[in-house]
Amino acid sequence: MAYRRKKKNNKGFIATVSILLITIAISSQTKQLNEKGSDIANTVFSPVEKVTYSVSSAIKEQVERSFGSKETRAAVEKLEEENKALEIENAKLNNIIAQKDFLESEKNALESSENQYMKANVVNTDSNSMTQNFTIDKGKKDGIEVNDIILQAVGDSNYYTGLVGKVTEVYQTTARVETINSKSNDVSFVNSKSGDYGVIDRFTQKTIQGYMLDVDSEVEAKDVLLTSGLGGVYPEGIYIGTVSNVTMSQDALKKNITLNSPVDFSHLYRVLILKKTDQYNVDEVVENENYQGEIDE
Repeated sequence: MAYRRKKKNNKGFIATVSILLITIAISSQTKQLNEKGSDIANTVFSPVEKVTYSVSSAIKEQVERSFGSKETRAAVEKLEEENKALEIENAKLNNIIAQKDFLESEKNALESSENQYMKANVVNTDSNSMTQNFTIDKGKKDGIEVNDIILQAVGDSNYYTGLVGKVTEVYQTTARVETINSKSNDVSFVNSKSGDYGVIDRFTQKTIQGYMLDVDSEVEAKDVLLTSGLGGVYPEGIYIGTVSNVTMSQDALKKNITLNSPVDFSHLYRVLILKKTDQYNVDEVVENENYQGEIDE
């Protein structure tokens, strides 16, 4: 009986050991299968993952390049605002530099001339018609009247100012100016050298033209032309410009002249007003007496 019990116990032990060995074997095989499965999965999906990552990175890089991150966009916007501010400031400085000579001439005219001038800004004008008429920011409240004389400070000549035109309409705060280039504003002039008279009657492509009243008048290039005082609008002695060319009409009955004005009618932005009731004194700059005007080549 004792033997049988012992034998029975040995069978149980053997069975237990066998089960453990089988379990270990199965576990080992499962681990190998899992490892092989992982290797297969890695082999199959690794290239796909690489392509996906590359595409994703490229898209992300392109988006950031095009739109940038929130911080980058904010920095770009700030730089753009600063750049615009610098452009505006640069434009203002360039404008001041461009106007330096004019401002200096205006200062000389106001301080050195015996005439009393009022400054006015050119406003509300059509650039296409500016050479013939424009509006200034002075009107009835400033004492402006019809036929007040409009001039501009000029440099590089014997005179402080050059003739622009006259006031033709007056409103409360503005006035309309008609320049010497207007067809309806014939200006009588005198040749300061010979004393002969003439009339400005045409303006063609920035060229002021006129004729001498006497076909036998003495006139030549560089002669200085001043207002004659005839007609009762412009006082005598206002600088108009210099003769650049003299020609005879085809029938030889008219002596035509071309005039160089010191005024740039296409870029007027500020003018001087001389009251029609004021006594005008010729604005001659004595120290520049050697100036002889300009000649068209």
